[in-house]
Amino acid sequence: MDVVQKMREAEGFTPTEQELAHTILCLGPRFSDYSIKELAQAAHCSIATIHRLCRKLGLEGMKELKVEMARSLERAQAAGTADINFPFGEGWTVGEVAASIRSVFEQTLAQTQSMLDMDTVEHAASLICTARRVGLFTESHNLYPASMFSDRLLSVGIDARCEADAERQIRCALLMGKDCVAIGISYSGVSMALERALPVLSERGVPTFLVGTPAAARLNPGLDGYLFVSDAERYQRRITQFASHLAVQYVLDTLFGSVCATSWPRSISYLEKTLPLTRKPGLIDDCSQQAAER
Repeated sequence: MDVVQKMREAEGFTPTEQELAHTILCLGPRFSDYSIKELAQAAHCSIATIHRLCRKLGLEGMKELKVEMARSLERAQAAGTADINFPFGEGWTVGEVAASIRSVFEQTLAQTQSMLDMDTVEHAASLICTARRVGLFTESHNLYPASMFSDRLLSVGIDARCEADAERQIRCALLMGKDCVAIGISYSGVSMALERALPVLSERGVPTFLVGTPAAARLNPGLDGYLFVSDAERYQRRITQFASHLAVQYVLDTLFGSVCATSWPRSISYLEKTLPLTRKPGLIDDCSQQAAER
């Protein structure tokens, strides 16, 4: 395991060391230009903390850390991987942009799949299958994949709610209990929606899962399960949220697929019952029948 992967996992790191590792990862190739004093200032830590982190990474000091970081970046470039935070630049052709975006997608999906604990997905899916209600708690751009997930659960007969309004989210949480399931979504873990909803859900004994990075999990401990996404994308210094959006969508789609696979006969039966009421006039589509025959 190279130093980049070790810093992303942050196993055995103190909170200060986690912040230092995050700063180094965000600097990327610019890290080689930093002195140890400059790094300490950027990460708001002491020089001693930098030395401790190097030892935990199996390195003698910052000089060796710079060498290992450069090697990791070279391996990524040799593999044809794109810069997830800035996957294109001035003067790029459409073909170059398309190839780079594809690389971002492939990297993100591969890393997210490797980080996703299948036992946790299975546990969450089994609870959702028998839940009285599933509540989604998030904000901002994550409302879109959350709403899609909610709609998909409704399409197979599972009562799911995704409220965009903060006050309505709290009211939804107050109506939930031990026979429900809550899913929070936050890439960073810093979320007003989670800050408001999690205490209410905990008080009511609602099984709660978080979709986010390992750092998000550390900021929100004590939940019933964590569905990790790739954390290669920076929080702020980026062109937009390509990777985090895709990672969250992938995890939610995997969870939805697992719910359907667990309760396949019921899911298909509900689809068949609702199809005459939801079918769009003039469209001919026998996909549901084909699925039922598999």
